[in-house]
Amino acid sequence: MRPQQGASPRRARGRAADGPAAAWPGGLRRLPERAGEFVRGHRAVVGNAVRVTAASCVAFYICRYGLDRAVMSVYATFTVVSLGALARIPGSGRQRAATVLTALPAGLVLITLGTLLAVRTWAAVLGMLVVGFLVAYAGTTGPRIAGAAPGMQLLYILPCFPPYAPDTLGQRLLGFLLGAVLLAAAQRILLPEPDTPPFRRLLAGAAEAAADLAGHHGGPVPEPVLARARTAADALRPARIPPADLPAAPSLAHKAMAHAAEAVRTLLNRLDALHTAAGSQHAYRPETTALLRAVGDAAREAAAALRHGARLPPGEGPRAGPLQSELAPVRTHRALDTLGRLSADDRLTYLRRRSLVVQAADSAVVLVLATRLLLGDRDVDRDPAGHAFAYARAHAAELWWRRLTTHLTPRSVIFQNACRFALGLAAARAVAGLLDLQHGFWVLLATLTLTRTTSLETRSAVRQALLGTLIGAVVAGGLLAVAHNHGAVYAVLLPLVMLLAFTAGPLRGLAWAQGGFTLVVAVLFAQVAPVTWQLAPVRLEDVLAGSLIGLVCGLAAWPRGAAPEVRRNMATLCQAVADGIGRTAALVADRAGAADGGAGILALNRAMMLAQESLAQYQSEPRERTARQPDWPAVLVAGADARRGERLLPGRPGRITPHEVGAWLRQAAESTAADYRALARHLRTGDGPPEVLPRPLDLGALLAVAPPVPPAGAAPPARADSAALLVDSVIWLDALTADLARIHREM
Repeated sequence: MRPQQGASPRRARGRAADGPAAAWPGGLRRLPERAGEFVRGHRAVVGNAVRVTAASCVAFYICRYGLDRAVMSVYATFTVVSLGALARIPGSGRQRAATVLTALPAGLVLITLGTLLAVRTWAAVLGMLVVGFLVAYAGTTGPRIAGAAPGMQLLYILPCFPPYAPDTLGQRLLGFLLGAVLLAAAQRILLPEPDTPPFRRLLAGAAEAAADLAGHHGGPVPEPVLARARTAADALRPARIPPADLPAAPSLAHKAMAHAAEAVRTLLNRLDALHTAAGSQHAYRPETTALLRAVGDAAREAAAALRHGARLPPGEGPRAGPLQSELAPVRTHRALDTLGRLSADDRLTYLRRRSLVVQAADSAVVLVLATRLLLGDRDVDRDPAGHAFAYARAHAAELWWRRLTTHLTPRSVIFQNACRFALGLAAARAVAGLLDLQHGFWVLLATLTLTRTTSLETRSAVRQALLGTLIGAVVAGGLLAVAHNHGAVYAVLLPLVMLLAFTAGPLRGLAWAQGGFTLVVAVLFAQVAPVTWQLAPVRLEDVLAGSLIGLVCGLAAWPRGAAPEVRRNMATLCQAVADGIGRTAALVADRAGAADGGAGILALNRAMMLAQESLAQYQSEPRERTARQPDWPAVLVAGADARRGERLLPGRPGRITPHEVGAWLRQAAESTAADYRALARHLRTGDGPPEVLPRPLDLGALLAVAPPVPPAGAAPPARADSAALLVDSVIWLDALTADLARIHREM
């Protein structure tokens, strides 16, 4: 189950935007954008309500009145409601329909398990504990599965109650299949959500924008070219991409797409900075011009391959070789000699400008290799720059296992949420069984829908739910007392009540949702079996019981939500960054420590994933403003910079010489790593800001021990490689020091 399910991102974002800066004048400028979001949001809610109402009513009428199968009608209707209303499956109509159909095997298994385990209360409770955890934890594998998880939970909850009736299993499974197929058809046909551009097309557009930007070799860049590049980079931000299109699954294709996206965004960022920096209007050196031309050619070839989309025939597709050939002269230019002639204030400026060119070329190489991997070339790890593609030859089962085990820790908010919901559902099933509640299913449904990631939000949800259920129960009781057993009245009211409930709930809030669903339940069950007005107070009692269980679980299991985990996981990430700095410095300066088999990068990736997930949940949780928080995204940037250096620098040719220069690099790396460890200790303890501020790199000490660089062309290749590796390492350490300084400024 996704952490954001129970949160209110709209309110959280609203509070962040409410303020003078947003109100005037920027707020007025954003009025058209906000109005468009409002209209699109309402259109999406109404469209989903129409689809769910149509599919569920057709399924119910066919089974109840056409086939006279009461059990089948209940399962068909609740399948549509669970996967169409309770679940939050992202994507277009086509993508949602595909997700529903993909869930068919799992749904059949869950209904069968629920039916068979209903024989004893203890068996149903144990099954609820295991199934509840596994279904919620499965959300680690991607947004579509995470969005479907709440609805899949309901497919086990519904059949796991008495009466124990394995003879009705056939009706239950047929009802589920009919409801799922009708929902998929409705998602595809009735007011479907529009298709979005495929992620590969976004990658291709960004690569083309990078090629156009790289085509300008000095002089002012036309504003439309810059604007297109910035728009393309912004379109690849995870927050801008629809969840269903994010390459978030642990498959090889998704990992390659994510790798390519990171590379092309870095490429666009470096080219933008290069062309907008001071002095960029001056003509570039010939080797720099040739390199930028090669970057443009490589990016354009990658874009063409991404648009074509077919598997690569042997020997074809974008190539990194020509770009790497042009990169060598720039990387081995007399950088240290130039650096020694500059003033102290200009040294870092020179290094950073040179870094932009080299990093742009490196990113273009990675883009080409990631594109080749995406199109089926698993030999990219054999490329000299293929150090970052160690996963290229991993089996699919290994990639999925890594993803599933990454969050198998109490420090993962996904693990915490899965435990919280599993314990709550198991407790609700035990209470319903031990007390022999008439409609125990509603107890679990209340627990499932009202449990939140913080105790504060759970209490708020319970208050709204009880108020809405109370009002809905009064209305439903009056309706049942007046209409009594006139089935035709309920048959006519069912689509109207469903449409109202599934529209008002998402638009007006939880109280409206609970009240509307109470009315839907009354109208639905009145057509399945004879009922009286007493059904309404029973519904209220069950919701109250489920709410109390959810509240207790929210208070007992990680009641503060993601707030503590953000600090812990960010501290772990800072520690992983420090370890990565040490490993990379050892590999670069001493060519030692390379026997970990990539375990270091895996640990850094795991720390980044846990930090990103906890931050995403933390930002979605409503909270009161407290003390000033660190710049958490800056910590993630530091992690990305550390990972980039560990992926690229060890694969560079050369070795740092002489010994004094290597000693300087090790000392500078140890100093930067120590600063990150100090930050990690501060985040764990929560004390005041660290007293020791980050120390900038001492380039004067480097130039004092670095030997003079011979004239261009006179240096042997090993000496040139050593100088280039040293300069790139200094640039990398300087970027990490700048990240750390930015984090400290916000503390």
